[in-house]
Formats: sequence, C-alpha cells, structure tokens
Amino acid sequence: MNKVERLLTAVAFAITLSAPQWAIAEAIVVLKAEQAMFATQKAIVLGQQLSAQLKPQTTRYDSMGLELQALKQRFEADKDLMSSDEAKKITLEIKGLNNEYKQLKQYLTNVKVKAEQEFLASMRPALDRVLRRLIEENNISLIINGQSVIYNTASIDITPKVIELLNLEP
Repeated sequence: MNKVERLLTAVAFAITLSAPQWAIAEAIVVLKAEQAMFATQKAIVLGQQLSAQLKPQTTRYDSMGLELQALKQRFEADKDLMSSDEAKKITLEIKGLNNEYKQLKQYLTNVKVKAEQEFLASMRPALDRVLRRLIEENNISLIINGQSVIYNTASIDITPKVIELLNLEP
C-alpha cells in the first residue's frame, strides 16, 4: 500500500470515527467575529472620529513622505555635483527627516491599534449577547472561527446576521 492510499485510509477512518459527533450537533455555523464588529455602524463612526482627530498628524505624515522622497531624488540626481559638505548636510537632513517620519508613523500605528483594541473590548459584551440570542434561537451547537476556515458555504456563515444584530444593540 503506497503512502497516498494509507493517507486516504487514515482520513476515511477519522471521518468515520467523528461522524457520530457531527450527527449530534444541531447546527454548526461560522463567524468572523472581528470582521463583524468592525463592520458595524459604531466602528464606522469610530473610524471617522479617529480620522478627524488624527487629520493634522496624517497630513504632516503625508507631506513628510513627499518631502523625504523629493530630498532623496534631489540627492541622487545632484550628488556628483555636490561638495562633500553639501552631501553630508543633505544626508543628515534625510536621516533626520526619515527618523521623524518613522516616529510619526509609529505614533499613528500605535493610536490606531489602541483604538481598535479598546473598541473590540467595548463591543465584546454586545457580541456575547447577540451570540447567546442566536445560539438559543437557532439551536447552535458549534460556532467555528471564520478566520480558521478554508471553505464554508454562505448558508452557515452568521457574520452578516451578527453585524445586523450588533447594529441594533444600544
């Protein structure tokens, strides 16, 4: 018996052993919980508020990026014509601007991550209420994390329903 036949036999055996447990489950569904929470109206409003709050920093970040790019291009184009003092001066300017650019990027990333974590934590009780309701109403036995699923039919994905119900939560 070659390796493929042994593997297929082992898979068939495993399916046979687990088939009785599948029959016991009343309903198996898939949920992408984070996706559901971030698709709510509350998340959209939070995103708009965060964007407005960080507008000065993002504008500065964008302009710094353009300035840095232009400075690098100018240096590359003119480095053969520059004196060593001019080249050092521009190199230091590029390094300084690049460091400031990276720091601002890190700040913006940190603010966004913190806001997302706080939002998810605040939405967790509402998600739990919605899930309890769906479990009771639909006799759900198992909810599988949608991030871990390779394939599922749309009929067992409760993510759209969870989004709808989360939008109704106070």
